[in-house]
Order: sequence, then C-alpha cells, then structure tokens
Amino acid sequence: MTCLARRVAHIAAIALAVVIPAAAHAQFGSPIVFDPSNFVRNVLHYARRLEQMNMQRQQLQVELAALQKLKSPKWREISTTLTQIDGLLQDGQSLAYNLRAIDAEFRRTFPGAQAFRDYPAEQRRQAVRTLATLRTALDAANRATRDLPGAVAKLGVMKGQLTAARGHEEALEVNGTIAMYGVEELTMLRQAIAALTNVQAVVAADQVNATTQERETYRARLVAMSAPGPRYASISLQITP
Repeated sequence: MTCLARRVAHIAAIALAVVIPAAAHAQFGSPIVFDPSNFVRNVLHYARRLEQMNMQRQQLQVELAALQKLKSPKWREISTTLTQIDGLLQDGQSLAYNLRAIDAEFRRTFPGAQAFRDYPAEQRRQAVRTLATLRTALDAANRATRDLPGAVAKLGVMKGQLTAARGHEEALEVNGTIAMYGVEELTMLRQAIAALTNVQAVVAADQVNATTQERETYRARLVAMSAPGPRYASISLQITP
C-alpha cells in the first residue's frame, strides 16, 4: 500500500476501535443515526480503491516507458563515402572495375599473345595504368579509413543506448540500428574486396602480359630471321681481253 493509503487505513482502524462502543446509540436530535462501523468500512474500501488506482497508474507508467521510441537513433549515411571511393578508383589512367568499358580498356592495355608493335610506348602505357590502379586503390583505402573513428564512436553510443533502454521498443530500435550498421559495414567491405580484387587482377595481368608479349615478339623476330631471303637473278661476269 502507498503511504497515503496506509495512513487512511490506520486512522480508520483507530476510529473503529474508539467510536464503535459508544456511538451505536448516539443521536443528533434527528432520526438519523451515525454508524461508525459502516463509516470505517467505507473508509477502508476507498483506501483499497486508492491503492488499486495507484497500482494501475504505476503499471501504465511502465507500459508507457516500454512503448517510448528511441530519441536519437545513431543512423549514419554511407552513400557519400561509397560514391567518393568509386570516384577515386576511376581517377586518371586507373583500370577500375567500375569503368563502363572496362573489358575493352583491359584488352587494349594488355593484348596478351601479340607481338609488340611499338615496344617503348606500349610497355610504358601498361606500366602507367598498372601504377595508376595501385595508386587509386590506396587513395580509396585512405578515404575509407577516415570514417573509422566516427564509426567506433557511434558503436560506443549504441552500446550505451542498449544498456539504458527503458522498454522493449527502445531495445528493439537499438537492435535494429546495430543490425543496419552491420549491413552497412558488409556493403563497405564488399566494395573494399572488389577494389582489392581489381588491383590483384591488374597487377597479375601486367606480369603475365609482359611475359607473353615478349615471347610473341621474340617468336615473330625469329620467324622473320629464319624465312628464306629474296632470290636474285644469276649474274655472270665475263672478262674479254
């Protein structure tokens, strides 16, 4: 019982003990008779009602707290970061996976089993594009890591919100925020894996292509050297005295 209800019940009990013996015959100049026992029972009844109402109020407060929404979900926006990383990967001469004509650019840069036609220019272009791909991948990794301190801070806040959640609604919203955070991390990880695969493919292609083109060039030169030379008409010299 609440403090007020206990006090009312205590007073009613005292009144019941003191007044009942003498009040049964009390009259106040009228046919109306005051019944102390009935009065005390009514007081106790309303005291119990007051206690029930207080319990209902507390229950409603608990239910309202459980239904309260999270005041400040720690959502984040990764689309800007993803766009910036994609832009960095396409910079300059890089052979980036997100180029529209990546297949044609790759074939033009690394023709494979084909002899060099202009060795210095072709070899230089291959080296330039390979290094550009490495550089842009490094720039993209640098851009991605700039978000790490903020990401760690958001995780700390979410942990605090989960611990301080006052009801199931807030707990569900925090869990939803954490789950979405995990999905976003997987999205960024997928982009990082794509960039790493991109770099590995270009570096491997540069090495394989260099060996293949050099071999084809040697073969073409050997074939040219082993071919029969031009035939000339026989020339005879006659010396007359």
